[in-house]
Amino acid sequence: MRITPPLVSNMARDAGVDTIRISFELIGEGELWMGGLASIAIVLITVMAYAFAISYLNQYPSEKVGPSTFACDTTIRNAKFQSSLQALAVPISDEEQPMFNLLNEQNFTFYLDFINTAASCMSLSISEVTDSSTISMILLSCSDLNGTLSATVLLPQHDIKITATLNDIQLVGGVRVGLSGPSSKNDSDTLKELNFRQSFYSKSGGTFAQAATIDMVLTKVINETEPLSGSDSEFEGIWYPTFTYSLNEMFITTDTYVMSANSTSTTLTIDIRETSYYIKNVQSPIAKQSEVIFRTLLFSFLCLEICAMIFLICKLLLIPIYRKVAGRYFPYSINSVEPEYEMKSNHH
Repeated sequence: MRITPPLVSNMARDAGVDTIRISFELIGEGELWMGGLASIAIVLITVMAYAFAISYLNQYPSEKVGPSTFACDTTIRNAKFQSSLQALAVPISDEEQPMFNLLNEQNFTFYLDFINTAASCMSLSISEVTDSSTISMILLSCSDLNGTLSATVLLPQHDIKITATLNDIQLVGGVRVGLSGPSSKNDSDTLKELNFRQSFYSKSGGTFAQAATIDMVLTKVINETEPLSGSDSEFEGIWYPTFTYSLNEMFITTDTYVMSANSTSTTLTIDIRETSYYIKNVQSPIAKQSEVIFRTLLFSFLCLEICAMIFLICKLLLIPIYRKVAGRYFPYSINSVEPEYEMKSNHH
């Protein structure tokens, strides 16, 4: 018997293809050619699932990540949020107490600007008002440039009532008040820098009255960021200000000011106090690290089991039925045919 070289090369090539196919086959043990394709599909799906899981897991926390590149929606984040109001009368947990200590110990600097006025620093005095007395406060800085009188003072406490008095008869077009406080960090607790200004003026061009009051209410805001793994959360804290005032009482027309002026000074009272509650914002991952690992592994095994089940159904049910039907109605189509080279060898 003689085998031609081209036939030998074809046999070697087919054997190599079978070897590669079987080496990639996770199911079927090389019995069906579709098992190798299914195995490659399982590997590709698993790799894509792990790539998506890792990319989605790293989209946390939301303020420290960029746009999502693994989906059409670039705003997808592995984060969920919850906000609530908590009463300060309820005891604070040991985990949150360091953050509250940082907020309570933050030093406040008060900023005051009288806008569009000819008043000078010599006529300005700021005092702390208590239940029994009025205490003069030392100005950290004061300037009167371009029609704006600006002053700063360090507040001795957070809950305080102060008065700013201009001992001069000068018209004032507007007022701007604000607070600032330095940032600090303690382990996993971060105190954010406080720095805000709020302007008060009359859109109709009124003049600041000789006596006015502004209520400034400060609310603690605690932001908790839960970890992807473990139980140690990170906390951030900042003060959130709100104001209560009446522009109709703060500003009057120039004619009304001239007719009702009965004092040689202008007094602004600022009442700063803290609310009896605080705002709690919690950011937590939708899927934690352990959950992502478990679900991805579960998905991989599920794909493998589905393909194995399909293979078993084909092997034990569909193929026997096909062979039985084909053998009954098409008996000659399933008879084995000898290769051409063997038939030629018999003639020799």
